[in-house]
Order: sequence, then structure tokens, then C-alpha cells
Amino acid sequence: MTITLKQLKKKLKEIKKKGFIKTHRAHDTGIGKTLEDLLNIEENNLCLPDVGDIELKAKRIDSGSMLTIATKSPEPKGTNKLLFEKYKYFDEDWNYSLHSTVYGSRKNSQSLQVVFENDRLVLKNKLNIEIYWPISIFSDVLRTKSDKILLVFAETKGKRKTKNEQFHYIEAYMLSKLNIDKFKTAIESNKLKIDIRIGSYKSGKNKGKYHDHGTGFRINKKDFLHLFDKFEQII
Repeated sequence: MTITLKQLKKKLKEIKKKGFIKTHRAHDTGIGKTLEDLLNIEENNLCLPDVGDIELKAKRIDSGSMLTIATKSPEPKGTNKLLFEKYKYFDEDWNYSLHSTVYGSRKNSQSLQVVFENDRLVLKNKLNIEIYWPISIFSDVLRTKSDKILLVFAETKGKRKTKNEQFHYIEAYMLSKLNIDKFKTAIESNKLKIDIRIGSYKSGKNKGKYHDHGTGFRINKKDFLHLFDKFEQII
């Protein structure tokens, strides 16, 4: 698709005015697929004569403008279950849980802290259990087909990743020159947080058994934009 930046801005403003739009596809990729359809493009690449090749990305914004840039349990396999067994506690419903926000600058109340070691994010813990995430989990951000990214933020409603989810595309930014040092600094300064979310089933035949809700890497929308050396809001 070849359009000018001016035409793209106009299309995005029209989409914004539509309000919430039902997803065109269930699952996590629905937010991007729906936006591609609305822009009438077949792939997530755009070619603007006045800008060049651009990769299109759409992201959900949670309450408080928080953005989840990756969801991944740590390695080696089975580590989260071991972590749960060692650190679990009773929640207000008297079910076993482990909800823990981990920072890069300090230990949290459970003495957990994340640090960069080569190409890994390592979870330091007082039990000295080997726990880490390969940096490749951020491939959606770190590995792009183009130096330039058109990032569109959307509010959501309805059950996530289902055919009933709806998106309201509210802001768009042109980003370029991701700075890996800024990415590391975001963790070390606690701007990029890690939320460990493990619980146990509350009813049914699995009641009381381990249930991993996924570990989320979350950052404020504003701080995410500052991971790039250049960014410009276009709507």
C-alpha cells in the first residue's frame, strides 16, 4: 500500500472517530488484524513516499496507560511452578497465590530482583533458583522489519482475545531508532516492571491446584515511547 503520511493521518483520524470496533479476529493478533483491515492493507507494512517503509504495530492500553510488551513464563521449564511452591501465600479468599511485582533497582518484599546478564533477564532470589527470561521474548519490540514503526494504541473492552473484544484506536506515533541501552535502563530504573501472576483454581475438579496466569512485562505508554531516540505523535 502506498499512501502519503498526510493521507495516513486522515485515515487514522477517521478510524478514531468510529469509537469501539469489534475485532475481526479472536486471539492476541486481533488488534493488529482489525487495524490492517480498517486501513485496507494486506500485511503489516506500509510504504509512504514521504517517509519510507514502516512496520505497523497496534498495542492494547490498560487502565493507567500501562502497556504489556511481553507475556512469558521464565525458563527453565517448570520454574514458575517451583517459584510458586516456594513463595506461595494465602490470598483474601484463602486460596494459594503468588502475585509479585519485580523491579530492577531493588529487591521487593519477597527478596526478588531482576538484573541483566548478557542476553538474559535473571531473577535473583534468596533460594538461588536459576530463573531467567531470554532477551528474545521482546522480539516484537527489538526485532522489526523496518527501522520505522507506526505504533497505534487502542483502548479495549469485552473479553480479551475473544471474538467479543472491541478496540478504540485513539493515538498513533511514528517511532524510529530503538535504543537498547534505554531499554535496559527502563528495567534498572523500574519503569519496566515484571508482574508474576500465579494462583490456584478456586472451584471445580482442579480446585487448589497451580494455575499460571502468565508473567507480564509492563511499562507506562510514555516511558515506552522514550525507548526510541525519535518519536512523533501523528494523531
